[in-house]
Amino acid sequence: MSDAVPTPEEIADRVRSAVVSVVATELSPADDAVELAPRFDRYDSLGVLDCVGAVEREFGISVDLVDDDLRTTFVSVAAISALVRRKLEDQSVLGAAF
Repeated sequence: MSDAVPTPEEIADRVRSAVVSVVATELSPADDAVELAPRFDRYDSLGVLDCVGAVEREFGISVDLVDDDLRTTFVSVAAISALVRRKLEDQSVLGAAF
């Protein structure tokens, strides 16, 4: 049987923690829709890749660097959370082989 997908709030909390590990600044839920790159010098192209790795480790998912278009999916905590939710829902339906 497949694992249950976490709630959107749980996903956002965990994504926020992953982003904090990269930008080294606390974020609140009120910051979720705010673009990260203009706010944090560390959130440049390498910072985004660090964030991808942190999110992959946190959720046990794989992010495709091309198909998942990092310019849009890693722009904010909200956008990352939406991507993670889709990936987890796909895994839930298709199984761990996805």
